Amino acid sequence: MRVSAVILGAALAGLIAGAGAARAEDCKTVYQVEITFKGAKGFKPRELTVHAGDCVRWTNMTGIEHSAVAVDRSFHTGTLMPGSANIIVFTKPGEVPYACGPHPPMKGLIIVEP
Repeated sequence: MRVSAVILGAALAGLIAGAGAARAEDCKTVYQVEITFKGAKGFKPRELTVHAGDCVRWTNMTGIEHSAVAVDRSFHTGTLMPGSANIIVFTKPGEVPYACGPHPPMKGLIIVEP
């Protein structure tokens, strides 16, 4: 019961904050962010502008695990193993800075326009 409450709480927090896990077919537009070290310091592009209702797919292109976690904890891609991806929908306008959970010096920014 306690685990269910924690999971439900996390899901509601994501909805309130304006970001949460999604499926590509639920998105107006899906933007791509690669987690890579080729020509980038972690996230490529490092800064991305989207509109409310759009999604971002983070794909791990490296040989080690990574994630994308909002500084305010409004979203978390979960641990992305090499070659895996996750999609987050953004519904609330504003700036959402994020970092890699296992590697905090890797930073990015999602700008959500109305």
